Amino acid sequence: MPPGDRISIIASGQRQRVSTLIVPKLLACLILPTITLLAQDEPKRVALTEKSNITAADISKGMPKECSYINVTTDRNQSDYTLEAIKKTSRSGLRIERINEFDLTVFDRDGSTLTSVSDSSLGRTLKGVCHAIKTFVMVEIVDTQNMTLTSDTRGDASDGLVGAVVNGTTGRRTHTDALTIYVIVNGEHAVLDCYERSTGCTTIAPGKYYGERKGDGIWVSYRMPITHEPVRNHYKLAGSW
Repeated sequence: MPPGDRISIIASGQRQRVSTLIVPKLLACLILPTITLLAQDEPKRVALTEKSNITAADISKGMPKECSYINVTTDRNQSDYTLEAIKKTSRSGLRIERINEFDLTVFDRDGSTLTSVSDSSLGRTLKGVCHAIKTFVMVEIVDTQNMTLTSDTRGDASDGLVGAVVNGTTGRRTHTDALTIYVIVNGEHAVLDCYERSTGCTTIAPGKYYGERKGDGIWVSYRMPITHEPVRNHYKLAGSW
């Protein structure tokens, strides 16, 4: 090895020769994981909304270990996100046991919905919130293709009681959902197909929304107008445009 490729260091009063080629590699091995770790665990501050009926103490206590980078604060001006934490208690049928449901919705500083998560366990719900904050992507919806289905049974010709019941209880029903959306994600133009098999995807207007990406799937979150109920639709990558 050429002399220029070696450096001399003093250790315990003795001179040792160490290759300079080892030092940069060693530093890289030590520094790069540290940079990655800091990027993943960058502290985030979350403040509760006025509508929340779960206390900040309960949120902090129920926070999973993998969410240690999230801190609950009372100062909304200094927070990165706001969290609406609602606990609902109900009974099913004649059961004495109460059933708890935790509905958590995260908003950014502009009031846009980042994600909505519901579960019977506060810990699992908070885990979903942490995952959303860590993995969110901005989804810009440029255009949509909706599908409308209509059924009309008011003209049922069945004789007697059967026809009367069908006409009186069903009538005409119309359902519209977003079949396909044309989006821009990270600068790429993509076509997403609705993957909500049972209910379909609620219609959504062009604009920017938060989404959670996992593989070729993206979950887009927003709030319905008027009712302000949280919506979380599942889409699958179908191609480009």
